[in-house]
Amino acid sequence: MYAKSFGMAVMGLDGYEVTVEVDISAGLPCFEIVGLPTASVREAKERVRAALKNSGFEVPLRRIIVNLAPADVRKDSAGLDLPIALGILAASEENKVRQRLWKEKLQSLVCIGELSLDGLIKGVPSTFAMLQSLPKDKQTCIISEEDKELAYIEPGLSIYSASTLRQVVTHIVSDEPLDRVAEKERFIEASYTVDFRDVQGQDVAKRAFLIAAAGYHHIFLSGMPGAGKTMLAKRLPTILPPLTREEWRAVNQIYSVANSQLLQERPFRSPHHTITVSALAGGGRIPKPGEITLAHKGVLFLDEIPEFHRSVLETLRQPLESGIIHISRVQRQFNYPARFLLVAAANPCPCGWYGASDGIHQCRCTMGQVNKYQQTLSGPMLDRIDLTIQVERPKLDELSISAGGLSSKEMRQQVVEARERQAYRYRKVDRISKEPLLNGLLSHNDLLAWAPLTMEAQTVLEGAFTDLGLSLRSYDRIWRLAQTIADIEGANKIEAVHIAEALSYRKNEQ
Repeated sequence: MYAKSFGMAVMGLDGYEVTVEVDISAGLPCFEIVGLPTASVREAKERVRAALKNSGFEVPLRRIIVNLAPADVRKDSAGLDLPIALGILAASEENKVRQRLWKEKLQSLVCIGELSLDGLIKGVPSTFAMLQSLPKDKQTCIISEEDKELAYIEPGLSIYSASTLRQVVTHIVSDEPLDRVAEKERFIEASYTVDFRDVQGQDVAKRAFLIAAAGYHHIFLSGMPGAGKTMLAKRLPTILPPLTREEWRAVNQIYSVANSQLLQERPFRSPHHTITVSALAGGGRIPKPGEITLAHKGVLFLDEIPEFHRSVLETLRQPLESGIIHISRVQRQFNYPARFLLVAAANPCPCGWYGASDGIHQCRCTMGQVNKYQQTLSGPMLDRIDLTIQVERPKLDELSISAGGLSSKEMRQQVVEARERQAYRYRKVDRISKEPLLNGLLSHNDLLAWAPLTMEAQTVLEGAFTDLGLSLRSYDRIWRLAQTIADIEGANKIEAVHIAEALSYRKNEQ
């Protein structure tokens, strides 16, 4: 007899439907799974056989062939255990009336679940991503009790949870329905345990972080040990606007595939300097998201960036420009989102005390070591960083102040207002991408059309281009930075003072 059921698997970041075809025929008893299954899927035949037996069902002593379609895509999901078991039960049903019932119910049903040997249904990684990709004609899905907290339910979608294989069979062939997963609000505003008010002094650095968040500009921090570089970087997500519903779904689809917990706040990723290219960009035969993608819509913090391998840092160049990381494999290519804010931090030299003027700490490095350390970042990489800040160690009188200036909430309000001005100004810009257009993403033509300069500002910018020997990319970045400063100040045009402040943050040009 022949029957089919439906499951889901993941390719890259997206789920896709898997048709599970089961044929039971006369012949020597065997159980084969075809359709490019991975080792974990091939082992399903042992799990399914034991789960059926221990749930009180008979496993036919006949030739059982299971085909997973589409046959040219490799299947790598233990969540196919449940649809395989249901397909076998449907194909082995001898009663034609009951078999018709099986086929009718399974036609519009998607099942996701791994089976234990005693028939319990276990949770499956990437369930959230699979639920985002359910086909339009399959609006009913059964998942495990473990995964029901991951169910983000769209209107018109019915999701049921089950603990055992027998519960699912009873739901299909009788009038004992499973518990339906209630629609609930999964989108909750983030709460943070850190605040910019904790930072004493550092007014210039905090101003730079405000500009970076408002216009989506990358930032480089240089300073001696203990200056507060890491403390500042960890607080950047607290002043970014809250995730929108679409951003929340995109971020958690990535984290679902990466087998991580769902987030309510913007991501903050801080990989160690020993990270490999594959771990940063994404790797594997079917690449898993790397740190670049896990930082999507959030912050990627590279502390002690000169300690990173040069090839690792160069991996960042293309994603910083396009917001996408391209990963090529023999059979196909993967495009993963990578729109993150880069925060890089470094000491002035390997020992950290080059240029110290306190009379206590002395640099032990040779000038050759200092130059080599400071030149780790290539010119093209530095060209992609908008703000370069020298973070000074706080003075004693600054530490005695009880309040550290603006709180994260107050700074976030300024960021939101600046981004609202940008959204209104660029509302008519025709773009393929659905991402909001921010100053840090403007092209040269966009600047000419939407970022007007006063005569004085244009004179200062043109003079900097000539005197400092700026590249066109740097010229545009200073212009974008000045536009963000103007938005924070509420100015309708970019003025000379805005260009001057933008130039002060581009110290690598001077």
